[in-house]
Amino acid sequence: MGQVQLRMKQDVATRWNSTYFMMQRAIEIKEPLVSTMALLNPLLPALTPEEWDITKEVCDILKPFEEVTVEMSSERFVTGSKAILMARGLQRIVAHRQRNPSTHEPVKGMVNFLAADLEKRFGQIERVRVLAEATLLDPRFKKHAFVIERNAEETVSRVVGAATHAATPTLPSTEEEEEEGGTTVNPPSEPVPQFWADFEERVTTLRPGVQNPSTGAMLEIKGFLAEPLIPRKADPLEWWRVRALVYQNICTVMKTRLCIVATSVPSERVFSKTGQIITDRRNRLSPSKVRELVFLNANL
Repeated sequence: MGQVQLRMKQDVATRWNSTYFMMQRAIEIKEPLVSTMALLNPLLPALTPEEWDITKEVCDILKPFEEVTVEMSSERFVTGSKAILMARGLQRIVAHRQRNPSTHEPVKGMVNFLAADLEKRFGQIERVRVLAEATLLDPRFKKHAFVIERNAEETVSRVVGAATHAATPTLPSTEEEEEEGGTTVNPPSEPVPQFWADFEERVTTLRPGVQNPSTGAMLEIKGFLAEPLIPRKADPLEWWRVRALVYQNICTVMKTRLCIVATSVPSERVFSKTGQIITDRRNRLSPSKVRELVFLNANL
């Protein structure tokens, strides 16, 4: 038929997107598939034109879900901060499908089910603290990723609190002070020469004194939010590397938020690799050796 030879893809029970790939491939090779089935087994029931239309519509609906799955399954890029945006994006796509319903009842039922399930699973995703804080601290998104302004403001308050805690110096305990010899004596201040006295009096109020950690954290978050967004495909970690000294306190918080992965796919890949290392021919490997091999396999 003058087409590229493609094999059929099979559905795998443990991978939802394998169903999508199976239907997509069937649509791509529809004509050769129908002709071959008619020649090999004419009695085999064939799909009706309406069923082919339904299959195509279902693939169009599932395509964004497959794209989000690929995007969120990455382990070399920041993913936790994308979860809110991805969930809201899928909800908007499904809502658009509901406003423009299909003529086929099975497709309508599927869209309604997806909308209800998305609302059930991700309706309150902006209130998931670790994801909300990771999104706020991502210089690509910040507060613009939130649909509800109140959730964004609450997240800002939590980040300020975490930055304040990170900036607050740890005071020595009473026992430590007693061991060191009682009360701390402040060193005497150095006398100011008389020819500097007039200048010092005029500029004393202009110099920053010892800043309250809470005030410093609030100034940092205001400065951070005031900066322009970086492109969506830019590396947020590189942005933070350059500005780590400018926003020291919230950078400390960022290190514990942007490292969060959105899915368990990376850990599942490690389990799969372990199964490929321990085989019937290599069943005498010691636990320490397996641990070293898995570490090298996952990090090289």
